[in-house]
Amino acid sequence: MANTPNILLTRIDNRLIHGQVGMTWKNTLGANLVIVANDEIANNEVQQNLMDMALPESAESRYFTLDKTIRIIHKAAPRQKIFIVVRTPQDALALVEGEFR
Repeated sequence: MANTPNILLTRIDNRLIHGQVGMTWKNTLGANLVIVANDEIANNEVQQNLMDMALPESAESRYFTLDKTIRIIHKAAPRQKIFIVVRTPQDALALVEGEFR
């Protein structure tokens, strides 16, 4: 049986990870893993590196396509406190319709 992932919050933000997300939201939630679910960013290593600069060292980041997020989110370890960021409401809807809950 699949695990129920420990998702603390899913946020829609067209900037994805930036200072407010990287520090304020991450710290307020107590997240230790930030997942960016976006098809474009999942394949853009330069943008990923820039976004990683906004995160404290205590947080890990992952950049997945929407499809990959749906397929693997239930494999998350119970110790992972997950904060998911998507770019658009359509991205969030795709996760929900893909049975990401």
